[in-house]
Amino acid sequence: MELDRLYIEALNIPAIEFKLNSQNVNPVYKNGKILTAAYTSMLKEVPQNKHFLILKHSQNLFSFYVANQKMKYILGPIILTDAIAENHAFNGESKTIYLPQLLTTYSVEKKQSINQILMFTKLIGLNLTITEIKEAFDNPTKSNQFNDKLILVNFNDEGAHVSYAYEKALKTAVELGKPSMVHDAFIGLVNSGRIGILSDESNLRNVKNWGIICTSVTLRAAINTGMDYDQAYSLNDHYVRTLETLNSYDEVMTMIEKMVVDMAQRVNQLKSVHLSTAVRRAYQIIMNTPETRITIEELANQLGLSPHHLSTNFKKEVGITITRFKILVKINRTIEILHTTNLPLAEISDILNFSDQAHLTREFVKFVGVTPSKARRNPHLVDNWHLYNFVNINIG
Repeated sequence: MELDRLYIEALNIPAIEFKLNSQNVNPVYKNGKILTAAYTSMLKEVPQNKHFLILKHSQNLFSFYVANQKMKYILGPIILTDAIAENHAFNGESKTIYLPQLLTTYSVEKKQSINQILMFTKLIGLNLTITEIKEAFDNPTKSNQFNDKLILVNFNDEGAHVSYAYEKALKTAVELGKPSMVHDAFIGLVNSGRIGILSDESNLRNVKNWGIICTSVTLRAAINTGMDYDQAYSLNDHYVRTLETLNSYDEVMTMIEKMVVDMAQRVNQLKSVHLSTAVRRAYQIIMNTPETRITIEELANQLGLSPHHLSTNFKKEVGITITRFKILVKINRTIEILHTTNLPLAEISDILNFSDQAHLTREFVKFVGVTPSKARRNPHLVDNWHLYNFVNINIG
């Protein structure tokens, strides 16, 4: 494998490589889950004869265009964790506060990103300087390519209003018992500077109040998935007391994330505590990869079991077949995508590996009771829907 591709894979950054062929450019390599069509659209945003360009999708989400005589590359998108902190003025721009898992990427500080770009350009024979890269950051090209895949929050002098979708994202992370989703939701928010005006006293009081509301909302989600009421309310008291002892914005925001992660971890433990090792592993694999087409045979092979043995034990312990559980996980992910993006149903069905849009709609109506389009227009219709309503895991 060429050094440029080895470096991309070492960074584990989403990227694509196009080969120049006469007047055409053809994709010859891609890393990550970003669709080739998205990269092709971004390529059209680049002026002719440009060798390096930075594309800005939101205040902290960027992609990088690099070209030599034979190849064109787009690296990203990536999240710059300190991009917002550089600009303390509330200028009305939108900040990314949640990146859905379908737009898998990674986070890095600006200085580290500059060094990575510098190294990559040297690998492909392009002599850029740090000054040139910094100047490109100061004058990026605006790109709207990922607007339909981002949850944005608008900041102004009166604070910020966190969307229903953001609240839903945190609740979903707790309900699914997936701590990693919590961190994704907090990446931009921690660096934003404000949450909303909930108190006239100070920004610190303001963010503490938001934290109290946040923990209350997410604890209700934990109760809905089986957490004991007394335990939940005891945790709530503990969380609130902890928040009140803190003395800075960063400490409070960090603690809020830790508390929600703690809830997600507790739910995860509750959900699998009574499952055997093999069934728990199969359960986690399916939950974590709703977009894959893994068969029962492939799953059993990973776990060193026969398909019959795994299928029998899974249904006995979870209460439904592996096939039905896989569909329910895809439906659960569909609801999340419907509420956090504007992706068309055809693309959602493709991402989640339904045979087509009609297949997605049939399964959605079967298990949810309304069409995906109706659920998108009326989010409250699926507020009480959850895949755990269909399983019989003993959470004690």
